[in-house]
Amino acid sequence: MDGRREGMEEKKEKSFEKREELIKAALIEFGDKGYENASLNNILKEAGISKGTFYYHFKNKEDLYIYLCHMLTQEKMDFFNKYIEPDVFNRDIFTIIKVMIKAGIEFAYHKPEIARFANSFIKDINSPYLDKIKDKLDLNLKNSDYLNALIDRAYERGEIREDLPKKFVKDILSYLLLYLWEVSAVADKKEYLEEANYLVDFMKKGLAKEVI
Repeated sequence: MDGRREGMEEKKEKSFEKREELIKAALIEFGDKGYENASLNNILKEAGISKGTFYYHFKNKEDLYIYLCHMLTQEKMDFFNKYIEPDVFNRDIFTIIKVMIKAGIEFAYHKPEIARFANSFIKDINSPYLDKIKDKLDLNLKNSDYLNALIDRAYERGEIREDLPKKFVKDILSYLLLYLWEVSAVADKKEYLEEANYLVDFMKKGLAKEVI
């Protein structure tokens, strides 16, 4: 009995030896082909992992995809916490958004496969096949609680025009930030950041309360 348990533990440990290979292969496959067209067989072949090993840890392709989304969300949060200085959040909302965008760009360029996966996810976000698993993702992507809190505070501090409904401001900011990659066609990190800042300045012109 002990020998069997040891064998199971050994199997479990060995299956984690190629965890990073699996994650990288999955990010690339989903990033290049999207959720629906991604092939689990291709992922396993590229990672050098058997089906038996895969199904020991994941139920199916959907389970792997959900795992990646949660893993990247946590990685991004950890990256932001290290990258963004706490005193930044004492600034106005438009300055904060610029810093967050810069951090997001740095995170994306940290691993190219992450950027491809994120772009693919955004393209798929309203697709019927991805719509089925949104509840399981529980990432609150369209209405970020964090962004909503920043906007609420901006209204309290008089940073945003009072004549604009709060829901409208939340929706427009969420949409523009979510689809920022579509606004800019450049691939260079510096140029992308410059265009992102242009967008924030453009939003500020329309949303910010005039200082008399």
